[in-house]
Amino acid sequence: MSFWDHRYTAFTFGFFGGLAVNLFRLYLVSQSRRVERPDFDWIYWAQFGGLAFLGGVVALAHDLSNQISPLIALNVGLSIPAIIKTAAELPAQRRRRNAN
Repeated sequence: MSFWDHRYTAFTFGFFGGLAVNLFRLYLVSQSRRVERPDFDWIYWAQFGGLAFLGGVVALAHDLSNQISPLIALNVGLSIPAIIKTAAELPAQRRRRNAN
């Protein structure tokens, strides 16, 4: 396997992991009532593609430090929404801890 192969593979599997999460979220939205559905404007589709791209980038970054298998890269892509949610909640948790 050459230098390019495993990095391209890591990015691709991470991208499709992030895409799979978005497709599942899109399926859940399709099952909800029309009133509860979000606006499918450019912001929705930008985050849809952005999360998939971010899954590939994070899998590639992980692969640069330590070569990973395609299954690990897929799992990294699948975990992107959880990573972002946890990172977004950290400042609120620190504020609550400092208030006590």
